[in-house]
Amino acid sequence: MINEEEINKLTKEALRSNLDSLGRIINFLGKYENSPIAKFGIYSIIFQYVFNTHEETGKLCRQCGGKCCKVGYPVPVYNFDYNEMKKHLQLKLQKQGDIYLLPRPCPFQKDWMCTIHQFKPYACLSYPFATEDEQMNTIKEYNGKGLPNFHVPEYCLSGKMVIEYMKEVYTNLKNKLNRDPSPKELYEEIKRIFSNK
Repeated sequence: MINEEEINKLTKEALRSNLDSLGRIINFLGKYENSPIAKFGIYSIIFQYVFNTHEETGKLCRQCGGKCCKVGYPVPVYNFDYNEMKKHLQLKLQKQGDIYLLPRPCPFQKDWMCTIHQFKPYACLSYPFATEDEQMNTIKEYNGKGLPNFHVPEYCLSGKMVIEYMKEVYTNLKNKLNRDPSPKELYEEIKRIFSNK
């Protein structure tokens, strides 16, 4: 039986552009695909994978200036994140319950860039599509039909680009299949596209 921390670690690996881990987490969640919340989870991970992997996001993040790292609530840092970060940094973070907190503005942001990109926390890798704070209303409204209507902050140029990109991929796949593609089929299409890059 897979536990919550293992799911989070596997998702973190997927969001680091690991296609094998992405497939494993989608297969795990796919068992519950009839549940709108599980289906939403699959879509959010696929969208976030594209956000973290697409070659245009870095350019758009530079344009934005990395506002997501400058404003908002402190970022949750799970124990597995904290242990990984401690291997690379002298680190002292505030702890609230079982979770450490990384303040904003982030002390590891230089200009618009993340100086700890290779080992940044899971919550940072999950922004903006796979974070509950950003997507709470979308989660509540999603009925399991089609793509979720993801919300991204007005300043998030990369997020907006990914939404348009994914709508195009989804529509092309829908036209090819003559029906709405399943999340697994969308994953296979993204895997095909990104394997060729």
